[in-house]
Amino acid sequence: MASDIAFDNETKPNHDIQAPSDRNSTSLDMAEKPGEPHSPDEDTDLETGLPQELVWDSPEDPGNARNWSTIKKVYHTAIPALYGFVITVGSSVYTPAIPIIMVKYNVTREVAILPLSLYVLGFTIGPIFAAPLSELYGRRAIYWTTMPILLTFTAMAGAANNVTLLIVMRFFAAMGGSGALAVGAGTISDLWTHESQGKAALFFVISPFLGPALGPLMGAYIISEYDNDWRWSMWVIMIVAAPIALAALFIKETSPKRILYLRQKKHGIKPLVAYLSIYTGFAFAMMFSFFGSYNYVFQSIYEFNQKEVGLTFIGILVGFILAVLSFGIFDATLYRQASIKANGKPAPEHRLYAAMLGSFMLPIGLFWFAWAPNKDVHWIVPVLAGVPFGWGCLGIFISATTYLVNVYQSENGASAVAANGILRYGFGAAFPLFTIQMYQAMGVHWAGSVFAFVSVVLMPVPWVFFWKGKVLRARSYYDTIRD
Repeated sequence: MASDIAFDNETKPNHDIQAPSDRNSTSLDMAEKPGEPHSPDEDTDLETGLPQELVWDSPEDPGNARNWSTIKKVYHTAIPALYGFVITVGSSVYTPAIPIIMVKYNVTREVAILPLSLYVLGFTIGPIFAAPLSELYGRRAIYWTTMPILLTFTAMAGAANNVTLLIVMRFFAAMGGSGALAVGAGTISDLWTHESQGKAALFFVISPFLGPALGPLMGAYIISEYDNDWRWSMWVIMIVAAPIALAALFIKETSPKRILYLRQKKHGIKPLVAYLSIYTGFAFAMMFSFFGSYNYVFQSIYEFNQKEVGLTFIGILVGFILAVLSFGIFDATLYRQASIKANGKPAPEHRLYAAMLGSFMLPIGLFWFAWAPNKDVHWIVPVLAGVPFGWGCLGIFISATTYLVNVYQSENGASAVAANGILRYGFGAAFPLFTIQMYQAMGVHWAGSVFAFVSVVLMPVPWVFFWKGKVLRARSYYDTIRD
């Protein structure tokens, strides 16, 4: 247990740093200069232990947990200490229940002790996973996940109707909950200077010993109070843990590496990824909304069956083919010409020609589909509306994706596309939930027109990027093409 809470001043990063005052010093410059060998010293600040591109704006940076108010730091210090107490008290609070378990389930003492032994064994496994995960996702993520895991499996242990289930659930409760023990020392190091860490860590250091010492007393009293019901040795853990889990919901991230990464990521996606993601997300969501609206329109107006409705999507597929062809033509003509003029380094905005064409095709297709369906209009007319819709939808997506990859290059292109994908699939999941309700409440024509008008509002997005892309790229905190 001591190894989980030991501080190592030589390996912990020093947060009290004199960061460059120039704002540009915080920008990423990850690409190595041609002809210069890669050196580990170039990537890491020897004084802070942080990557050179991840530094505070100033020694007084309010994002640095060491610059927080004393009350805020005490609050964030108490959380890992209380976690350590409740997790470890859960081991020995079960001890008074051992004789009751032996009688109730007719098992030997060795078997009845296993819920205790396996619980303690879980302490050796949880930190193995939690420690590296905290380096990737920060301390807060560990606190937010470990206590719910402890509560969930402790509740299942308390509801167990046989000793085998009790043993297994206790093991998983400890394995999942003990992750906080691995990050508590790091949290305190994030918050306090080396001179203050000893005092700040006192309760955290004591809690793994205080918990097991008080557990038998708590267990004995609670079990005796409730007619020797062993299950209360589980319920009492939950009673103590639940308020701590609630208090942990209000903590902030303390890991400097995670804070700076999130800050950098937040700045880096604005406005390039954000605006393009909204546009491509809307186009993508409209395709998913058509799964509902096509069924509604062609069944209610043209009385199509499911097979016939399925065939109406062929119009959209034709539009997809035209989008791919048009992108290829733009790539072979306009983009190639720009590449020749720029000596093989064209501005990434030249990838947006298909999106600019798509910005017209998308509203054309949507207005077409909104007003074409009618009993006295042949069904092929609304089906053909899928051609410009599919053309615009895929054209916008292909252009936006290649543009983001070109702008953010290999180092950050995957993150940019992933951020785009999150919003795109989020819209795609949400739109079908209300599409049919809109068509039923507003009618086919006006419900479809609402989506079409939104596409008109978003139409300028690729054009603005084509016109002002260089200025927007220059403001990005990520490593982007600047020319």
